[in-house]
Amino acid sequence: MKLQELKSSLEELPLEMTKHTISALTQELNGLVHAGGKKFRPGMLFLMGELFDLKPSDLTTYARAIELTHVASLVHDDVIDQSHSRRNHPTINHLRNNTTAILAGDYLLATIMSELAGMNRNDILIDLTRSIQDLADGEWLQYDLKKKNFVTSQDLELISIKKTGSLIRWCCTTPGKLANSPEISTLSTLGEKVGLIFQMADDIVDGLNLSGRTPFQDIINGQLNFVTLKLIELYPELAVSVYKFKENPMVGIPWTMDQYNEAIRAVDLLIRAENNNVVSMFSRLCEARNKIELVPVFKLSIDRIQNNYAQFFDKMPGNK
Repeated sequence: MKLQELKSSLEELPLEMTKHTISALTQELNGLVHAGGKKFRPGMLFLMGELFDLKPSDLTTYARAIELTHVASLVHDDVIDQSHSRRNHPTINHLRNNTTAILAGDYLLATIMSELAGMNRNDILIDLTRSIQDLADGEWLQYDLKKKNFVTSQDLELISIKKTGSLIRWCCTTPGKLANSPEISTLSTLGEKVGLIFQMADDIVDGLNLSGRTPFQDIINGQLNFVTLKLIELYPELAVSVYKFKENPMVGIPWTMDQYNEAIRAVDLLIRAENNNVVSMFSRLCEARNKIELVPVFKLSIDRIQNNYAQFFDKMPGNK
C-alpha cells in the first residue's frame, strides 16, 4: 500500500449519519464529523488490512465504526474536561449543553453497534465493546488518580493503554481476526504500544496551546500527565509545589519554562524509544508475510504522531 492509496481510502471513508432523527441530533453530529480529524485509527486499520491482503472495501464498515467510536469518546471527554473547543471548533457541550453532548455520544455508539452487528462477526463486535469498556475503565482510573498523593509512571501507562490503546488495539487485531491470523496477541500488544505513544505525545501538546485547549488543562483539572510527572522526576524539589498546583491551580505555576522544556525533551525521548519498538514489531510481522514494503508507510504514520508537537519542539532552545 502506497501512502497516496491510504490517503484516498481515508478521504472516501463515509462518516455521515444516514438515518436522520426528528430532532437536530444527526444534523449536528454530521457537522461534527465534517469538522474533521486525522483519521489515524481507520488509517491504522486499513494498513493492517493490507498486511493480511484485505481490500479497503472489506474494511469500510470497521473503519467507520472505529472513527465514530473515537468521535463519541471525544464528545464524552469534552463533557468530563469541560472543554469549550477541540480542533479549533466549538464542542457540542459548549454550543449546547452537557446533556445534548452525552446524548450525541450515546447515539454514535448505538449507531456503531447496529452497523457492526450487521457484519455477522460477533467476535469483532464483542472486541469493540470490550475496548469501550476499557476506555471507560481508564477514564474512571484517571478520575480516581486525582485523589492520589503519589502518582507513578505505571499508573499513567495503565490508563493510557486502557483509554488510548484500547481502540488502536482493535484497529490492529480486527484485520488479523478477519484473516484468521495466529498473531492476534502480537497485534494486540502493538496497538497498545502505539496508544502509549499517542498519549505521551498528547501530554506534550497539553502544555503548548497547540490543540485549541487551555494550556496545562490536565493539571488544572487535577491530573498529572507524563510531562508533569517527568518534571517531578527531574526536579524532585518541585514535587510538593506541583501537587499543590494540582489541587489548587490558583497558587500559580511552580516551574520555569526551562524546567518544563526539559521534561518535554525527556518524554520525547521515551516516545522515540517506543517508536523504535513498534516499528521493529511491525517489521517482523511484515517480514513473516513478505510485506516489507509496508514498513515505511507504517513508520511515517507513527512518526506523524510526533508532528502534533514537532514544530514547537524544534524551536525549543537547545534543540537541533
